Amino acid sequence: MFSAVTWAVGTVVVVALAFLTFPSMAINPRTGEVLVGRDAGDADYTYPWDTGAAELHIVDGEVHGTRAGGYLRLPGGSALLSLTIAGATDDDEWIRVYQQQGTGLDPEASEWEWPGSLGALYPDADVVVLPGSEDGLLWFGESLGDWTVTVTYPEVTPMTGTASGKGNALLEYEGEALSGRFQHIGTGIFLVSAVTVGDWNSLINEVDDVDLRASWDQTDRVVFQVVADTGDGSWTITLDTPAGTEPDPAPTPAP
Repeated sequence: MFSAVTWAVGTVVVVALAFLTFPSMAINPRTGEVLVGRDAGDADYTYPWDTGAAELHIVDGEVHGTRAGGYLRLPGGSALLSLTIAGATDDDEWIRVYQQQGTGLDPEASEWEWPGSLGALYPDADVVVLPGSEDGLLWFGESLGDWTVTVTYPEVTPMTGTASGKGNALLEYEGEALSGRFQHIGTGIFLVSAVTVGDWNSLINEVDDVDLRASWDQTDRVVFQVVADTGDGSWTITLDTPAGTEPDPAPTPAP
């Protein structure tokens, strides 16, 4: 009895330490194995464009796929897409999403650019896709089983130098600024990501009061994906003006 209790307590401690100690964790989508640390970066993963994954289609606002993944043809100039995994309740259920340019709509093009990662679909999380001006492909990676993704076309708010608000938002910027000040006053999460054609980067990942600067790679267009819907906070984003122009003072968000 004593040894059983000791083993159980020891197991809990080991698991807790693993979550606290290892900065990287992942799940092998082919086996379901939990990988931590360096193993997470070296997971046995096969890219969908290397396996002849099937073409998928948006039907009545949904995409149905299998554990092998697949691809959507993404015509140039399409509207911004938001993808949400439907019906998932297990944190292990996730699907990597990639955007590919330079292939047109042909998944077997002889010359093509390496697809860029847009992150992954998790329960209660979405992936925003900014289509390019040219035709391309949207790839879905391997998963633990069959899946359904809901596709919506969210409203995007154009912004110039400054934007303020509460809750979630999608802000599209076209200009020369490559950095900015991100402020949040109040309670709740404050997440800001930079979505570009074929790329996604987390800029801010904080809670409650925040006053930070962040930058992004040079690009013609960027969509700031703001997630701030768990508290009473308000936020302001102030972008740097181009060199040679006197910047306006950054506003302070209202409490």
